Amino acid sequence: MAEPTLRDFQFIIQLADAGLIQASFKFGELRVLFKTLGVLTPQVDAALAIVEANPTLINIGVQTFRDAISKYPLDTPLSVVFGGGSGGNTGGTGTGGEVAPLVLTKDKVEEIYKALSGISATSSKALSEYLTGPNGEKVLNTLYSEMKLLAQLQVDVAAGKITKAVFLDKLVSFSADTSALALQAVNFFTGRTPTQAALNELIDSATNTSDLTDFAYAIYNTENKYIEFAVNQAMSGTGAATFKAAYDSLGFREAVTKMYDAIIGNSKATAAGVNISAAIDYIVGQQKYFEAYGHTALGAKAAVAGFLMSKGLEAGVGVYAEAVKAFLGKAYDGTAVYGGELLGPAKAPMEIALIGQAPDHYDPGMPF
Repeated sequence: MAEPTLRDFQFIIQLADAGLIQASFKFGELRVLFKTLGVLTPQVDAALAIVEANPTLINIGVQTFRDAISKYPLDTPLSVVFGGGSGGNTGGTGTGGEVAPLVLTKDKVEEIYKALSGISATSSKALSEYLTGPNGEKVLNTLYSEMKLLAQLQVDVAAGKITKAVFLDKLVSFSADTSALALQAVNFFTGRTPTQAALNELIDSATNTSDLTDFAYAIYNTENKYIEFAVNQAMSGTGAATFKAAYDSLGFREAVTKMYDAIIGNSKATAAGVNISAAIDYIVGQQKYFEAYGHTALGAKAAVAGFLMSKGLEAGVGVYAEAVKAFLGKAYDGTAVYGGELLGPAKAPMEIALIGQAPDHYDPGMPF
């Protein structure tokens, strides 16, 4: 019996979008529901049988599956995505060749979380449901919700339900708007990642009141955090002069085309089935949006850079997305070299001018 792939269950998302099943449903709850709906075909029944035979897969919820579909090709085996089943070794093997579960203490899970995300799980910021602005206004703290997910992840690790590959993928997703953002953006504008000390200042600093986990950035969704951070780097960061020299003389479409290849990579996009021309046309069509965030023609181009980094990581496609995931994998193992080059051989550490000013444009009504 062939192992099921993401494609085998793509219709689940259609049922969820149609309101027939809830995103909180687990695979183990779906057989009876599918019978009721009259959609339990022999193929689906066979795929469910394999899923239900594996404790790692049976607890996967529909929302988790929806997230996976956005990151992997549809023909990816479930075992590759979730670390279970019979189709691959994603986290080490036991004596019989099966996928070995991850075994870590609670303290080790939190230590690795800090290494990858750049903020401690016990930070006061992470434990606060709301963050308060300078005028007393409050905004929901996404880190607080993340801590609840981390607590469940600790339970799953303790129970041996997940593998290293699954655990690492979860922690990379947690770092999307902290270390993954700073590593990509600083590298793009300076050619280097920040030193570890500089990264800490950018993410969770006692002195920088506009770091990535402060109120100044908490008012934004992940995508707009990338955009605002990129604009700040381009306008007054260490790499501002280099960025200006490379992009100021280019037209908007020329700049978008150049950045798309640098951040996503035309060959990577083509391999992932992306229509590059359509993607560039879409971005160019949103020029006014990027100008609103960038304030100037050059700032708009920087905003596009942030947008591309965010979208690449979200989809799991592209040069920068792959590089930052690989870097965080090394951070997991304790072998990451900070202050070097994200995309190639390590270079001598370079001091990065920290961007302390708060982003000054907030328009939650903008598209995307």
